[in-house]
Amino acid sequence: MKFGKKLLLASAMVMTHSANASVEVSFAPDVETVIVNGNKTLNLLEKTDDLTLNNGLNQIVVRVSKLIQGQGEIEKYRSEPVVITFTANNQTFHIKPDGRIINFVDAKNFNDNPSMEIVTDSGSIFDAKVDVLPRNNLGDSSVIIGRDYLKDLAYYNQSQGYGFAGEKPLVEPKKKPKQLVKLKSTTTAVEPIAVVQSAKIVAAEQELKKIYLQLTPEQRKAFLGWAVTQ
Repeated sequence: MKFGKKLLLASAMVMTHSANASVEVSFAPDVETVIVNGNKTLNLLEKTDDLTLNNGLNQIVVRVSKLIQGQGEIEKYRSEPVVITFTANNQTFHIKPDGRIINFVDAKNFNDNPSMEIVTDSGSIFDAKVDVLPRNNLGDSSVIIGRDYLKDLAYYNQSQGYGFAGEKPLVEPKKKPKQLVKLKSTTTAVEPIAVVQSAKIVAAEQELKKIYLQLTPEQRKAFLGWAVTQ
């Protein structure tokens, strides 16, 4: 089943014998567990044991580890880890690679699209959430110390809305977006300059109009002809 909502992963522990644990999980011989419900289980010296898990939400990280036919010789192949997240009650599952992995061509095809099948005891495919475990961008992996699967899983779970009870998130929530506003101009506006006529000029214009109105038509015509030439 696909999980679209944010869920809290149950802090279920791996238990070999418990009356309260009712989800039984077995694995193909070439599949090994890396993390089970937040606990690292990878042990290169031991085979992967079957699991008995509590009912409810569970999460297993697995990878394929086997000998394959390489280009002229036998080679050791290990796939990228795959995260399987599922909710189940009183069910039995078998986990195996989704596809054949015998030679380097098969390995390349699996690397291009790593996936696991979760098969019920009745032979049907159980629809769980299956993703390749991404490496976190901060990079806690190196050639010397190896990859930090637990931290990579913590970043993955936080990005998907999962988390183990009692554990603090590794990534701070994103800051709220800033509000863009229109700023007022800091440039001082230039006020229009008012043209103020002096009182003497105004009085002279009024006197000139008075004289003009007292002129005869011939005098007005002669005055305008003179004014134009000035």
